Amino acid sequence: MVTDAVIIGERPRKTREAFLRDRVVIRLALDETGPLIAEILKENGIEIPGANWNRIFPHWLIACDRDDVIGCVMVMPAKPVGYCEFLMVKQSVSFKLRAIAIRKLIISAMATIHAGGGAYVGAVLDKKNDKFAGVLTKLNFVKASDNTMYVKKLVAE
Repeated sequence: MVTDAVIIGERPRKTREAFLRDRVVIRLALDETGPLIAEILKENGIEIPGANWNRIFPHWLIACDRDDVIGCVMVMPAKPVGYCEFLMVKQSVSFKLRAIAIRKLIISAMATIHAGGGAYVGAVLDKKNDKFAGVLTKLNFVKASDNTMYVKKLVAE
């Protein structure tokens, strides 16, 4: 005797996690999203004075929650090592949504670098960011060295 009954036409209900996961969509950033990316970086303590944020295409991915840009990452595909930098999410976003956006941005950055022929992905991480280091470790990243990022403006605009 079969005890499991299936009601035709009734879909399984989404969990809260699945609902939030489906809300976050990763997109290629167009030039008009540059100022939004600059604001996300500034909110996270990174400001690059004099940088022109009006021409960012095709090097950035953005995480969107409906129509709101909530996160970003700069992706630089190269062979044999591509790089992703400036992975940031708005501070005002809930912890769970932040975690989902970060994970999706990392996976999308890795896929972009792989599609460009890269065999490795590299990134610079602040030494104080232990939580994010844990996220990377769970995704099988290994620590290659201790670094501090430096920037220098090359041209006046």
